[in-house]
Amino acid sequence: MNTEPTSLFDLAPKRLQWLATRQKVVSENIANADVSGYRAQDTQSFASYLADASGRSTLPDAKVTEADVGWGMDMSGNNVVLEEQMMEANANSGQFKIAANLYRKAHEMLYAVAGRR
Repeated sequence: MNTEPTSLFDLAPKRLQWLATRQKVVSENIANADVSGYRAQDTQSFASYLADASGRSTLPDAKVTEADVGWGMDMSGNNVVLEEQMMEANANSGQFKIAANLYRKAHEMLYAVAGRR
């Protein structure tokens, strides 16, 4: 476990990149919901992504793996459940808005301290 302090300006871009990759994966799952044999995908956990992204100059995309789907599979072998993917997309959207607003507010706070508008 890393006990070093983490800056908001270091963490926020990583969170936003991870959320963007996750949204892309969820969108692909929804787009392939009727493709025979398609297996739902998911991204690695954010904690795992942070470990992979630490010390890199550019932010990588999160690793994509097969999702652990608990709702079942249809007769064609497709295990995408639209209701589940819509819930994931909605949760991801909310997390993205929160992270983006925190990042924006931190920038505004720095500008206020510096005396700029």
